Amino acid sequence: MNNSERSMSPSQRSQQLGRSQQAARTATPTAKTSELRADVLQEQVAVPVIEEELQVGKRDVSRGGVRVSSRMVEQPVEESVMLREEHVHVDRHPVDRPVQPAALDTFQGGTVELVETDEEAVVAKKARVVEEVVVSKAVTQRAEQIRETLRHTEVHVEPVSATQRSNGARGYEQYDADFRNDYQAGAYSKHGYAYEQVAPAYLFGYQLGTSQNFKGHDWSTIEVEAGKAWEERNPGTWEQMKSAVRHAWDKVSGKA
Repeated sequence: MNNSERSMSPSQRSQQLGRSQQAARTATPTAKTSELRADVLQEQVAVPVIEEELQVGKRDVSRGGVRVSSRMVEQPVEESVMLREEHVHVDRHPVDRPVQPAALDTFQGGTVELVETDEEAVVAKKARVVEEVVVSKAVTQRAEQIRETLRHTEVHVEPVSATQRSNGARGYEQYDADFRNDYQAGAYSKHGYAYEQVAPAYLFGYQLGTSQNFKGHDWSTIEVEAGKAWEERNPGTWEQMKSAVRHAWDKVSGKA
C-alpha cells in the first residue's frame, strides 16, 4: 500500500477497488471479442474473378524488297562514213603551137604547187540519257480481322443444404468426365475446338440445371432465356455452344 492509499478512508478504498474490478471485467470480454473477430476474418475465402482482355498492337516486319545496282557495259559498234580523197596526177604530152603574146609574160622561172587534201574520220562520243529506272514505295492499308479466344473466370455459388449432403448431391466436378466424353464424341473436337473453349458452355448448362428458378422446366421453355443470358457474356456464340449447354442441362436436371 502506498502513501496515497494510506490516506484514503475505508469507503474510498472500497470504491477504488470496485472500479478496478469493473475495469478488469470489461477488459476481458474485449480481448475475447477481438479474438472472435479474428477467427471470423480467418474464415473468409476470396475467389478472384479473372478476365482476359484483348490488346492488339502493331509492329514492323521485313517482307523483302528490291535492290537496284548499275554497272558499265562495253559494246562494240560499227558506223560507215564517206571520206573524200584528192590525188594529183602529172601528165606530159608533146604540143606544137605558136606561143601567144600573153603567154610571154609567164616565160620565166616559177613554181606551181597543187596540194592533195584527204578527209579522215573524226570520232567523238556524247552521252545521252535514254531511260530512267525509278524505285519507289507505295504505302497501302488493309483491314485484318483478329480472332482470338479470351478466358474469364465464372464463379458459381451453389448452396448445399444438409439434406443434399446426406443424399449425395453431385457437384460440377463430378460431371466433368461425362462432359469431356460428350466433347470427344461430338462435333466440337472434330471442328477444332479445344475443350477449354467448350467448358464454359458445359458449366452454364450445369448452372441452369441446378438453379431453383428452372427446376421442373423443359428445355423448350428456358432455351430463349438461356440464350439471352449466354449472349450477354459471350456475344455471337450461342448457336455454336448451345449443344454443349443443352447436354449439361439434360444431364444435371435428369432429362437425359
